[in-house]
Amino acid sequence: MLPEKFDTIRRQWRSELFSTEPWIPSADPPIKPGEAGGYRVKSGGLVAYLKPTNLCPEDHPRAANEKIVSDLAFELSMSVPPMLLYRRTAPPPTEETRCCVSLILYPSVYEWEFLWNMATFPESVQQIIRTMISRYSSTLALDLLIHQTDRNNQRNGVFCTDPGNPTYGELLFLDHSNTLNFQNRWNGDAWKRMEMINIPATFRGSIDKARVIEGAKQIESLPDATIRAIIDRIPDDFMSRAHKERVAMGLIGRKSLVRPFVESSL
Repeated sequence: MLPEKFDTIRRQWRSELFSTEPWIPSADPPIKPGEAGGYRVKSGGLVAYLKPTNLCPEDHPRAANEKIVSDLAFELSMSVPPMLLYRRTAPPPTEETRCCVSLILYPSVYEWEFLWNMATFPESVQQIIRTMISRYSSTLALDLLIHQTDRNNQRNGVFCTDPGNPTYGELLFLDHSNTLNFQNRWNGDAWKRMEMINIPATFRGSIDKARVIEGAKQIESLPDATIRAIIDRIPDDFMSRAHKERVAMGLIGRKSLVRPFVESSL
């Protein structure tokens, strides 16, 4: 169950493209940055994670990829944090200006790496965890659509809770920088290549195939115009026009490939 305020801010961040909030580094305990670099920031009552700080080559538009996937996830009601583009002013010359901010919705966030040793848990606990995780099976369909290759990572799935409101909580999937036309891998007809994602054993053992297929059906029904609108509004300096066209072609073409691939390969 999610609080109503989360639905409001998710809708707001989906409709907007850039954040104009005056984000400043947070004094909260730092989050260990990934390969893209980043750090926790705050503005007013909001907390977010700003990334990337490392410079991005033109064939690896990290911030744009993150925003596109976040907007797609919203349209599909899948579990990805709200995201806005953000232009850093006067960073160190060796750091990136083209960034994004990923909203941190909950006060308590636990990376799913503790599940890597789930076999040591009592069987009853393992069953409870699998039941909970299976509810998010449809997200695998999204990962297949966007060509995610970095899901088997101890830090890119997080369990989020609010100790003051135990009714609220969810599993969120992070890190979509290396998706879509990452390093021009969708050139030519390469976007047609479907491959099973390397996912953690705990997640794989919890997958409900029927829910993945339902997610694939949702993807099939997503209008092409919605996909193009999500991509086309990305500024050209965040993602070149040629790259955007390749991403649009790939996503629209892959919509119809996800379900048959799941039915035959999962």
